[in-house]
Amino acid sequence: MTAFSYSRRLNWSECDPGGIVFFPNYAKWAVDGLNEMLQAGGYTPNGKLPDGGTEGIPCVEFNMRFFDAPHLNAMVDHQIVVRRIGKSSFTLCHLFSGDGRSYAEVLDTRVWAVHGERGLRKSALPPEVLAILNTRKDPVSGE
Repeated sequence: MTAFSYSRRLNWSECDPGGIVFFPNYAKWAVDGLNEMLQAGGYTPNGKLPDGGTEGIPCVEFNMRFFDAPHLNAMVDHQIVVRRIGKSSFTLCHLFSGDGRSYAEVLDTRVWAVHGERGLRKSALPPEVLAILNTRKDPVSGE
């Protein structure tokens, strides 16, 4: 297993007046990280389908835990590990850290969905996405 990871700078626009990360930004970073991971693997999420519909990965469960706060302008490391892969859903663990400290952990469960004439419905994970997720799977999770 190789976690997908990258670093980003904590900008003033992402902080409260005390210089602490405004917590919804962790949710935004988790979504951005998932998109980065899929695109780095060669798959563009939320694309158009041949029949004119669109695909997407809506969130069905999202849990955050906070441990410490980075300082303004700190580099924040974001690691993503796949905890579970199902037929049409998957769960990711997002770890945010820096300077040897853990800042936050997010568990994020997504379902693969297609939006067409019949509305939004779940769909099987595409083989290309399964391949990307399997390269980031946590062998300890046991699933």
